[in-house]
Amino acid sequence: MHHYFAYGLCIQSPLALPELTPGAGLESGSGPDVVVRFGPVTPLPSRLYSAGFGFWATSSEACHVLEKVGAFLVRGGREIVIDPAPGVEDRLLRLSLLGPVLALILHQRGRLVMHASVVARDGRAVAFLGKNGWGKSTIAATLYAKGYDLVTDDVAAILIGQEGASVVPGFPQMKLWPEAATLLGQAPERLPLLHPGFDKRGWPAARGFSLEPRRLERVYVIATAPTPGIERVEPREACFELLGHWYGHRFGGGLLQNGSAELQLRQCAALAAQVSMYRLCRSGGSSTLLRLADLVEADWGR
Repeated sequence: MHHYFAYGLCIQSPLALPELTPGAGLESGSGPDVVVRFGPVTPLPSRLYSAGFGFWATSSEACHVLEKVGAFLVRGGREIVIDPAPGVEDRLLRLSLLGPVLALILHQRGRLVMHASVVARDGRAVAFLGKNGWGKSTIAATLYAKGYDLVTDDVAAILIGQEGASVVPGFPQMKLWPEAATLLGQAPERLPLLHPGFDKRGWPAARGFSLEPRRLERVYVIATAPTPGIERVEPREACFELLGHWYGHRFGGGLLQNGSAELQLRQCAALAAQVSMYRLCRSGGSSTLLRLADLVEADWGR
């Protein structure tokens, strides 16, 4: 049995998860926050979406099925049951477990889960929101290469309190396409392939990763425009921008029940009132993203 730390949680798993920060074992008298085990998952979703996944949820459980990978049952924010597909590779199980499945655990534990990448400097964090392929991981990785600390990539768990918002660190890895990795001075062929069906690579963050939450100061929403630049987003509009990048949308609205929609609205409104939000306008390919990282660094410095 393995023990790891991610998103402020101690995770016990029979499946090795080398991407996570290892735990030295549990303290005497305490148990894990999340237990992973293998077992049968029922009932399965009645159908699969065109993207090859299925989903159902209740107030305390959720089931996520990915074709040719397996089924994952998430219970009460504390348990994950994995029912693997025959012959599936461990790396594919890990890819689902460390992405959408952990996002479901965090949702069940009341966190605001955003589709975002986050870096930090001097304990202060900045988040990048964007659609798949729009460059949030590349911008975060560029700033990491400049000396910033990685907080999380792709799945961001946000705590909202009276004194401000903070981001709970995920695990020390970024996901990059080969072109972006090359621009950052990495040899893509030396980075682990995340999925045999596409060429995205995992870049371990060997430096500057901490398990301590970081205070969130700014949010940049990546958008397309004729010329690169930064625009301020007003708080009223910011709330709706945040709602659009809630991680739960990837499950096809299955989580928006039992009061969940109202909770997301309250959390996004609170976050919009506490942090500054900007629209980060991009144009062109990956090389433009490097310039955007410079713009963010200068803007944040002011």
